[in-house]
Amino acid sequence: MTSIILRDVSVDHDNHRVIDGLNLTVDSGERVALLGPSGCGKTTILRVIAGLDQVAEGRVLLGERDVTGLHPRDRNIAMVNQEASLQPHLNVERNLGFALRLRKVPQEQIDERVEAESRAFSLKDLLRRRPKTLSGGERHEVALARSLVRRSSVLLMDEPFSKIDPVRRGILLRELIQVQEGYGVTLLIATNDQRVALGLAERIAVIEKGRLVQVGSPNEVYNEPASTFAAGFIGSPPMNLIDGIVTRLDGQVHVQAGPLSLPTWNTALTSYLGAPVTLGIRPQDVQVDPSPRGAVLRLQVVRREFMGKEVTVHLATGSGLHLTATVPHPGPDLDGRVGVTILPAEVHLFDPVAGTLITHGV
Repeated sequence: MTSIILRDVSVDHDNHRVIDGLNLTVDSGERVALLGPSGCGKTTILRVIAGLDQVAEGRVLLGERDVTGLHPRDRNIAMVNQEASLQPHLNVERNLGFALRLRKVPQEQIDERVEAESRAFSLKDLLRRRPKTLSGGERHEVALARSLVRRSSVLLMDEPFSKIDPVRRGILLRELIQVQEGYGVTLLIATNDQRVALGLAERIAVIEKGRLVQVGSPNEVYNEPASTFAAGFIGSPPMNLIDGIVTRLDGQVHVQAGPLSLPTWNTALTSYLGAPVTLGIRPQDVQVDPSPRGAVLRLQVVRREFMGKEVTVHLATGSGLHLTATVPHPGPDLDGRVGVTILPAEVHLFDPVAGTLITHGV
């Protein structure tokens, strides 16, 4: 097994810095997801590790070996790219064994490995078919299985599930975890799909504009987002982010956002008196009561989204405050008025300029 270590890595494309001073360690045998929007640098990070892109500054290590200037073929890395490129003139079975034949692996071993991965990923019925007869999702599945046939110590995956339907994706995620753990492969996946990252990874590295903004377990990045970017990108529906201010009312420090006013006993916030803040509230933490009496706020239901056992409701006041809440089915009626309660302990406060977390719980 092999770890991946990026030390102060920067990458330039056309005189533009696309990765800036990145430090990241993926432990041997670990599953880590690079999560961020399209164009944030996720693919470039994978290509740097694979040796397909060169660094402007910094070092790339696989285990204790510095591979910064090493040719891709000498790194013992398997990579699945977004295009799921397959050899068009070969059927699925021969595509699966293609890299092994290039390395002069005995045919008996090739047959054993192809059999194992085609069984693990339920590809037995596709072995005699050519790539042009496969759907986009099937080609990605073949490319995924092919990468594991090599038994490389490191596997890099770039949006491997983007063309696979949700039901099949869930099955493949479970199969991939089982195979990865069985082989002890170090796995780094790039995705803009939080469902893939949260379901697959042991740790998530959140990337924004070529910078690493947070690394942590799925639970940590969801419950303790380090920035407004992480807070808004992770979670479905995304976290409510509301402009507010720290003020004093009747001798008590309050966090106020329009008609929402939350008293706080967090003494650290006294140093923020008069300062603007951004309140972050998960939709699941917005408590909705069909009876508005006694609630902190009274809002109108302006939109409903059916989500099975839950309903996402969009709420608004006449003063311009908007909140999204997730409530059990059937939820309140459209255009109805409801009471809303916000627990101070569930509120995140962020610096509105830097976007960084000030505190969780007011």
